[in-house]
Amino acid sequence: MITSNPGADQMAIRSTPTAFQLQAALLAGRVLDTAGNSAESLLVSYDRLATGGLYRSQDLQAGHRLLERAGLVKTTPSNHIPTPELNEICQLPDDVAAELLLQELLLREPPLWLYAAVVDDEVRWENVPEADQNALAQLLADAARREAILLTLGRTLDAALLAERGSLGEEFVVQLCREHLQQRDRPDLAGTVRRVSLRSDQLGYDVTSPDTTGQRHRMEIKTTGKASTGRVEFFLSRNEATVAGRDPAWSLVAVSRDKDDNLDLIGWCPAVHLVAHLPRDISTQGRWTNVRLSIAITDFTPGLPLDNRSENGVR
Repeated sequence: MITSNPGADQMAIRSTPTAFQLQAALLAGRVLDTAGNSAESLLVSYDRLATGGLYRSQDLQAGHRLLERAGLVKTTPSNHIPTPELNEICQLPDDVAAELLLQELLLREPPLWLYAAVVDDEVRWENVPEADQNALAQLLADAARREAILLTLGRTLDAALLAERGSLGEEFVVQLCREHLQQRDRPDLAGTVRRVSLRSDQLGYDVTSPDTTGQRHRMEIKTTGKASTGRVEFFLSRNEATVAGRDPAWSLVAVSRDKDDNLDLIGWCPAVHLVAHLPRDISTQGRWTNVRLSIAITDFTPGLPLDNRSENGVR
């Protein structure tokens, strides 16, 4: 029976798999039938697999556990079933397959050093443990390729983190809008506040809410870290910028999130405060799609745009 080895598995989680371990995982994956295998049949296959003496049955079992950790093998009480992704990976040349397997594992179990190593589109190798650097060098001899993979992993993890933060920030603003209306004796309008991003992320805004007069406002929510520098930093897509420039009821609402996941409303700003900071296309052969903006916190009006915009005569 294929059993876990807690000590070895925990050590593997803390360090980047070596080229040897990744190759053992690929060999184990290629033994699997698409319909699945019992644990007993897998052990027999591992014992009989011809590897020229390079890999023992124990190595292949460890490789199998690595595939499970990467989410590429689904295990039931009676069966071990490869995912379609694993079947595709196993059909690739060894070097490409090992690289993809490494990426799958590091995305599913990102090591803590990865967050410190990839900062602002730069790899800070001094933050990568020596053992992990050696494992990466074994698999990828080209230094530029190693750096490109870490940058890709870092961006993917950042995108996932931004999505998580964004979701929390949007729900936070929805609740604030409802409370704002309820406190002003408009529970009827509070019930019409909607987080439209749950339906589509292509509308150019995330939350729609009326003010106390019933006028509808459309808000793009950006959740960021504490604005300790006096500036608010966030990413804005071209679509969001286009909608902002054409919709007078559009506004950007900024929310801060601290290390303990506490949320706080920074304020809001209209599109006019963003236009001057947007990039320009300098060629007909290229168009910008996303931009990272850094806006002074003084450009944000405290509170929500709702009644503030009406009181200020903004329509």
